[in-house]
Amino acid sequence: MKRPTPVFAGVPVANLTLDETLAQVATWLQEPDFRRMAVVNAAILLDVERDAGFQTALATADLVTADGMSVVWATWWLPFLGGRLVARVAAPEVMEGVLAWCAHHGQRIYLLGATGEVVTAVCERLQQRFPTLSIAGAQDGYFPEAASSAVAAAIRSARADVLFVAMGSPKQELWLARYGPQTGVRFALGVGGYFDILAGKRKRAPRWMQSCGLEWSFRLMQEPRRLWRRYLIGNLAFLGFLRRERRRAADRQLANRLSVGQPSGEKTS
Repeated sequence: MKRPTPVFAGVPVANLTLDETLAQVATWLQEPDFRRMAVVNAAILLDVERDAGFQTALATADLVTADGMSVVWATWWLPFLGGRLVARVAAPEVMEGVLAWCAHHGQRIYLLGATGEVVTAVCERLQQRFPTLSIAGAQDGYFPEAASSAVAAAIRSARADVLFVAMGSPKQELWLARYGPQTGVRFALGVGGYFDILAGKRKRAPRWMQSCGLEWSFRLMQEPRRLWRRYLIGNLAFLGFLRRERRRAADRQLANRLSVGQPSGEKTS
């Protein structure tokens, strides 16, 4: 039975487990079409609400999952969002699963983003972890917008099957929405700052903190100057976002009633 799909700011969030998500990606990797996946958390949804271009980029992605526990919990507590998510499906776990699949099935990956030093270190570490993994190429994320078509052409020339982009949100999602089809890959995913973790530049929160929704506090302790506003103010702002989502849901319900000629005060049977 298909699970209901919650919607945040016009962006449908897939109601899948990690295993189901990886199975879907594996299916796509056996097909010729370009597919792109994105993830959302509280901070990303606040940006989506303010940026119509970002909203469109996410709403038109082939798959969007919840990267943050706050998004999952919101669907448990607030039925107007349209469905209760069964799991958090974060970009790092998806990347790890896809890497293992590619190593086993001979698919070629391309890494785009972070600094040259970081992306080089990621290539070296991945080759150690997955000796059979084919890395088609790598490119840092510090190139001008005018060079984007050339970067996409280089990825196509490398004959990559999978593209991981670590340029942060919303840049990575906007870049993939515009240039992803030009790369020739079959699957693309934005992974934020995960290249820094793979390269050993930063640590990821322990599994128990991730499960408890405390990964943000672990990151805040590592980079307080850069992230204090995003998390301490952003977490409160997310509550305001949910209140606005409730109003928008009520407005949609009223509009639907009016569109079928039902008076706003009349209840459906």
